[in-house]
Amino acid sequence: MSTSRSSEILLEEIDCPLCGATENRVVVEACDHQWGAVGEFVVVQCSQCAHRYMNPRPTLATLGNCYPSDYGPHQLRPEVRNSAGDVLDQNVDHSVSADVKPWYLRYLPLRHIPGLRQFYYWLTDDRSQVVPDPPSEIACGEGNQLPRAFELGCAAGAYLARLQTRGWEVFGVEPGEGPVGIAQAAGLSVYHGTLDGADVKSESFDFAASWMVIEHVPDPRQTLTQLHRLLKPGGSLAISVPNAGCWEPRVFGTYWDAWDLPRHLHHFSPSSIRRLLLECGFEDVRITHQRTILNIIGSLGILLTSRRPTSRLGNWLLRYPHSPQLAVQLIAAPLAHALAFFRQGGRLTITAVRPREVGEANE
Repeated sequence: MSTSRSSEILLEEIDCPLCGATENRVVVEACDHQWGAVGEFVVVQCSQCAHRYMNPRPTLATLGNCYPSDYGPHQLRPEVRNSAGDVLDQNVDHSVSADVKPWYLRYLPLRHIPGLRQFYYWLTDDRSQVVPDPPSEIACGEGNQLPRAFELGCAAGAYLARLQTRGWEVFGVEPGEGPVGIAQAAGLSVYHGTLDGADVKSESFDFAASWMVIEHVPDPRQTLTQLHRLLKPGGSLAISVPNAGCWEPRVFGTYWDAWDLPRHLHHFSPSSIRRLLLECGFEDVRITHQRTILNIIGSLGILLTSRRPTSRLGNWLLRYPHSPQLAVQLIAAPLAHALAFFRQGGRLTITAVRPREVGEANE
């Protein structure tokens, strides 16, 4: 699953991005197992605040060269759903019926089993993303504007499309040119660039999200502070990050899928991401362990292909996290639910709130 790289990735030594300390110790040295960036990369742990981060890291000028054109997360397209909310196959013509039932309700005796639909959605709910309904007070600002939602690192707009279906007015920021083109072609409002260059006003959004993005940004404190700024008082934030505090990196070592060097610049634990959000001004921080074993599958793929690069099973496992399959998800669901229950999930979903103004909170 490697991709040739025509542009060089330059590295630079940095101090701890969270506390500024200069002392650290090496946690792991690994290569780019998935996308073929040349070289060995290092993750260190800060001696003062215990934050884990890549050091040396790519320079800001060459950071974009870490992402190949076929980078998996950039390929996710906006979903097409029917009126019941079920995801439809985009390769099938649904013009005849907009209410095509999911496969598990189309065949006897499955569709007659009481509670099957609810059980199916519970089993397959990996808690990877929050899709909130708009606030009931839709008069936001001047006139009767729709509640506004923002996504940082929106890729091709799959999540923005889900929010739009729920009744949000959406806006996204994405640095990748290819995925921005896909999102804009789907009619979504997406800015090509970084949050620093986007024309977004302070306190102009009711909800903000950033899925598996914070670990990619050079300065997570600055990024979360910017997200805090663009939220209205009382607005909510939802993000997700890999969980470097679980058992996975200890067991898989250099083969852990979520190191994803040189793209993942930071590696958070539940306590470190909570502390950072509180320091950036958020409150009511809630952390959910996702019900997923995607990191485990990807790590097994890295382990196998590192020993046998032509292994069909290894390459299938390596690709799987970027194109999950329903059957595998159902089979893996009991293990995924158990790990999440014991707070050992490999990925975290975090929600937080920008505090209301003091006077408003007392009304």
